[in-house]
Amino acid sequence: MKELLSDINSVAGVLGTCVCDAEGQPIASSLPATFDATMMASVGRTFNKTLEALKVARRRKVNEMDLTFESGRLVVKNLTEGCMIIVCTPTVNVPLLNLTANVVARKVQERMKTRLIQAAEREAHPAQTAAPEAAAPAPVAEPARVAPAAAEAPTIAVPDPAADEARLIVTSARERKVIVRTMGETAIRMRCPASRELLPAQPGADLMLELCAHGNQNRQVAELLESTGFVPNRRFNTLYGSERMRFAHPDTKLFVEIFFDRLVSYHTLDFGPRMHVDEFTLPLADLLLAQLLNVEAGEQDFRCILVLLQDHDLGGPGQLEAIDTTVFIELCSDDWGWYKTVTMNLEKCMDAAPSILKAGKTETFDRRAARLRQMLEEAPKSLRWQMRSRIGESRRWYEVPD
Repeated sequence: MKELLSDINSVAGVLGTCVCDAEGQPIASSLPATFDATMMASVGRTFNKTLEALKVARRRKVNEMDLTFESGRLVVKNLTEGCMIIVCTPTVNVPLLNLTANVVARKVQERMKTRLIQAAEREAHPAQTAAPEAAAPAPVAEPARVAPAAAEAPTIAVPDPAADEARLIVTSARERKVIVRTMGETAIRMRCPASRELLPAQPGADLMLELCAHGNQNRQVAELLESTGFVPNRRFNTLYGSERMRFAHPDTKLFVEIFFDRLVSYHTLDFGPRMHVDEFTLPLADLLLAQLLNVEAGEQDFRCILVLLQDHDLGGPGQLEAIDTTVFIELCSDDWGWYKTVTMNLEKCMDAAPSILKAGKTETFDRRAARLRQMLEEAPKSLRWQMRSRIGESRRWYEVPD
């Protein structure tokens, strides 16, 4: 993690950076020796509590703080499971700093998430993880085991373990009268045949599954997952359990994140009222919107968008295998920010399609994407939309996600 912090240190005016966990304990630092661990632990605890207090007071997450003093400046990034503290000179170029720091913060969050999964494994199997040296002393046996393992790999019966686990969880939840649905890439693979080629499952050591449920059933959802062997991230779930929860399965290496009623990212997608529509996943419109809301969309997001529009035509309410355009029109005709991001990503995806799809295979996608874009343009706009459109891109139209 220290090598990531060195990227921030390269920005003129930065004196050093420290990453603290949820308890305030430093887990990585590039600060000068004068900043000892005890001091930074106290500072980390203080900032964690401040960020949490601001969230309660404002009823929304505060992503960063910028504190200016006579002889220095502190820029603090909220990492959800802790914080990143950047010590700077008073005259540091903050917009320039943020270009680097925001990228590093996202990478640090991913590494912290991995640490949490490993901690859950140790909690579930303390005997297996207590003495790592004892688990390795058989180098002689390794050569004999390599060939059988490689030969057995293709015979795995489950090509998409995350999708199979999702079906089991949703079915078990239904038996308990709890509504749980699948979202994210796993849901797209479950609904779209084209995903076999464009968005294949990637079985590996760590698998990610995104689910959603109603907030008033969060306790029943937690009980369901724990009863099937998942270990809760207790600290995260205590802090954010009304919005989302995290679990990890120590045996299957499956990491589960559950969102309650809405997805809060660059924009907020309220899918709660539509969760019951499909049997195992969110409706197609919500699956597509969850990809289109990403202001910093990349190739993987474009693949998800392509797959959904390749396999499913545009339609209306009640057409389960079509994308309900009324959801798009209602959302994007009232909120200019949503309209801007959705239309921007449709255009970017149309530009990227020829490099992702096989030659001559973009016609269906282009036709549907262009039709959806035209429907959003032609739909009557609310007064709120029109007022915000006058400001345009001169002011940020989206939130900065976790």
